[in-house]
Amino acid sequence: MESNKDGEFRLLKINPNVMTNTELLYTIKSHRKAKGLSQSDMANKLNIVLKTYQNIESGLTRLDIERLKQIAALIDLNLSSLFNPTGGSAIEKDTEKELYHKLLMEKETYISKLENDIKFYQEILREK
Repeated sequence: MESNKDGEFRLLKINPNVMTNTELLYTIKSHRKAKGLSQSDMANKLNIVLKTYQNIESGLTRLDIERLKQIAALIDLNLSSLFNPTGGSAIEKDTEKELYHKLLMEKETYISKLENDIKFYQEILREK
């Protein structure tokens, strides 16, 4: 998503060959299993608790680009192969920039939602 000067969001056109979040998580899970790694192994190697890693694979916890790089390294994949599993050539730089931008915008949207939630709860507390 991209925001305009009025703060409205619009969807970016992303390469249709780029996998969805569900496909990405499935790829991570299948490669982890193929490497003989359990979710517990991954959590330990990433220095996070098991539940956090389980939430990552189930899609409950959003991945940032750094964590995605760490996971890809553990299962011997680079980001290009994660986003282009068909074995084609590496992602074009423009498409890669779009992916980074999309991840960044999703994070900014999530942060904005959290900030609004905080304001909402602060108002409730002030009313009491």
